[in-house]
Amino acid sequence: MASSSSKQEINKQVVSQFFELLGRHDTVRMEQLLVSSTQYSFHPSGMPRMDWNGHKQLLATITRAFPDLHHNIKDMVAEGDKVAVRLNVTGTHKGEFRSIPPSGRKLSLDEMAFLTILDGRITEGWVTSDTMSFMQQIGAIPTDVHAASSTASQS
Repeated sequence: MASSSSKQEINKQVVSQFFELLGRHDTVRMEQLLVSSTQYSFHPSGMPRMDWNGHKQLLATITRAFPDLHHNIKDMVAEGDKVAVRLNVTGTHKGEFRSIPPSGRKLSLDEMAFLTILDGRITEGWVTSDTMSFMQQIGAIPTDVHAASSTASQS
């Protein structure tokens, strides 16, 4: 039986591999790291829970809009069956995203993820992103919301 620390190191390796494959857009190999495509659940902030098929559809939408998206792991901590990850996400807005036309702007934002690993397989993922910064960086909302709202109220 593996010691607690070696199990946690294995869990961290699984998460590292998942994000590496995400950068390659390799959903086939990513799926091999899941407990199963039907039992896996993904919980992105501000969106409903989704299974692997929903997650793949979301990834396809994001990849079309940001084909060079990269997730750089900054910190990773494992305890028990949980792995916490702090990431820096970078990319270029080259395609339409949720009716927002491509801006050509580069983005860099912070993301946090908690993943549950059982027997070396990911069972769930919870992700929180800096959505406000993301929308500002692609030009969907002004960078100085206060200035924009005070200008609008003066009109």
